[in-house]
Amino acid sequence: MRLCLLILMVLACVTPAAALVIDRDTLWTGKQSFNEDVLVMQEVTLTIAPGSKLHFSGARLEVAGRLVAQGAEFSGESWEGLRLKGTDATTRISDCVIKGAATGIFVQGGSPLLERLTLSGNKVGIELRGKAAGKVVNCRFIANRKVGLFIKDDSTTAVIDCRFENNLRYGAYLYHALPQVFQGNDFVKNDIGLMIAYHGSDPTVENNRFEENNIAIQVDRAARPELRGNQLRANQTGLYIYRRSDPLVTGNLIEANGVGVLVAYSSYPQITGNDFLKNEMALKLEFQSSAWESQRGADARSGETTARSAFAGQGMRSVTEDDRRAKRLNGTVRAGDNWWGEGGTAELAKIGKTGNPSFIYDGRDQATFVDAGEEFPLDKVAHAPWSTVPLTELKR
Repeated sequence: MRLCLLILMVLACVTPAAALVIDRDTLWTGKQSFNEDVLVMQEVTLTIAPGSKLHFSGARLEVAGRLVAQGAEFSGESWEGLRLKGTDATTRISDCVIKGAATGIFVQGGSPLLERLTLSGNKVGIELRGKAAGKVVNCRFIANRKVGLFIKDDSTTAVIDCRFENNLRYGAYLYHALPQVFQGNDFVKNDIGLMIAYHGSDPTVENNRFEENNIAIQVDRAARPELRGNQLRANQTGLYIYRRSDPLVTGNLIEANGVGVLVAYSSYPQITGNDFLKNEMALKLEFQSSAWESQRGADARSGETTARSAFAGQGMRSVTEDDRRAKRLNGTVRAGDNWWGEGGTAELAKIGKTGNPSFIYDGRDQATFVDAGEEFPLDKVAHAPWSTVPLTELKR
């Protein structure tokens, strides 16, 4: 008898608390506290009135039906956040504060409208997966511990007029994602403002502002976005193009950065029509060699060479070599038809197209680098022809 009682007590301890199930249209108002999950069933609407304050302890609010919330605050201790599962455009969360969660809002598919939200102090502000569509508009992502906005799994959610500030790792991360619109956003004082990674992440990123980030934009692992009309000012590195990535970089103002554009490890972007002003180094190549790519690139990416190589590790298995391969590998990185500022233009007029500009660091400055005990020639930048007048219409 005692043994049976003991077993029942143990089972009671390990059985999770039952969730609160909402199976009819419901209105919440005022202050509410929850220490169990709340589940909103399909075809059911949960409405949260302005001024409401919702507190969760080790729980989450999961919505399979519809959520309409305006002017509310969501917070808690060790809580999981809001989970929207396939909700359509009638789910609308606006003017709310969401803080302290593992993931402030997790969106699995669907097309919710998220607008004028403040997401702060979460591990992840918003995560969008499962081909999520919808919109994220006029939101603020402040001091989230890992990433402000994480978009993945072929999601196409539009991101417009948001602010990403003081996020400890990434302001926004696009992973196998293709936002239909990504424009008008501000990235300030993040470690990495915007990460665009992996083959298939080819969005157009335009008319955004990046200031005082460690790295403003990083393009990584075979991503090929179009970066148009952005302002990259006063970052440690404006644009970091890394590991077999080939973006189009055009019409951007790249000003007062430590390094304007850093190109590394078999990346062959097209850099044209930009204005480079007052950067400590406008354009720099690092471990960048078409000879290395031809001899070792494929093997390094498949993990067949030393773990010290650029492409060792996980993450690239689904991308073929044809997906990565540049159309031409001739030892040059194309950077013609840019304006290099008044001083740079005067210097180029003196040294000509075969000269070695002081504002570009390439194989003219460092002939080779060493990988696994073998020397490889560092590529060179083709900077000619160049513009003699500013090319962007961005405000300076």
